[in-house]
Amino acid sequence: MKRIILALALSAATLAPPALAQGQWGSSFTADEARNAREKGEIKPLNDLLRPIRNQYGGNMRRFDGLYERGGRKVYVIDWVTGRGELVTFTIDARTGRVISKS
Repeated sequence: MKRIILALALSAATLAPPALAQGQWGSSFTADEARNAREKGEIKPLNDLLRPIRNQYGGNMRRFDGLYERGGRKVYVIDWVTGRGELVTFTIDARTGRVISKS
């Protein structure tokens, strides 16, 4: 089940709008590239990184924006709806799980 969810989330990366794919976030990764990076241990599964966010903010992920190369590191970008109904965009270091920014 965990692999199916990750595969679905990673496949959504290929649907990123062109502005995001090459714009402020840098290069986006295909689902195959993301899976290979995860299998090599270069990144953590997105699902593992969502637990701390859910614990701190409540709510759920609204949209997976993609996995990108930014400043020499791989980052996940997600839209999250908090338990209070606020929409927050998180940029998360895909290797460490650290939240780099939220807006």
